[in-house]
Amino acid sequence: MGVSVEAGKGRGKGMNFELNLVPFIDLLSVNIVFLIATAVWTQIFTMQVDQAIQDPNAPPPPPDPNPPPPPMTVHIRADGLWAGRKVEEGKNYPKVEDKYDWATLETDLATDRSTYPAEEQVIIVTDDGVEYEHMVAALDLTRGQGYEKTLLGGGPAQATPLTPLPTPQ
Repeated sequence: MGVSVEAGKGRGKGMNFELNLVPFIDLLSVNIVFLIATAVWTQIFTMQVDQAIQDPNAPPPPPDPNPPPPPMTVHIRADGLWAGRKVEEGKNYPKVEDKYDWATLETDLATDRSTYPAEEQVIIVTDDGVEYEHMVAALDLTRGQGYEKTLLGGGPAQATPLTPLPTPQ
């Protein structure tokens, strides 16, 4: 497809040439696709940022009369399991014949779930040297009890509510 252009009939030489429009249309098509894709990406990847402007002279908000409970935490140690919302003496599940006491953990998770039915978060903390299968088993138990949000941590440094841990008897 082309356009024939004829030039002047007066003085000088006539200049007849044909302009090929196919490459020009291809170039425009590619540019249109690029511009449309760029416009969509800028809409998808925009982030709405609103700055909270607080009056420095305003009084601080009152404390929450019903603070949320501490999160449910399952601590998998090399010498046993620990589960709870705060450190309690005697709440340490020791290994039984080189196996962790998963049945007691499941019972305690079910009890906690019935006590706090709206709670969806659980923290699973593992110490160094704990086998991966134990963390997966704890994850399966928590998901089976309805805890949808799971935070995974490692070591007692990230397990602030669990330190100091009671020593197993």
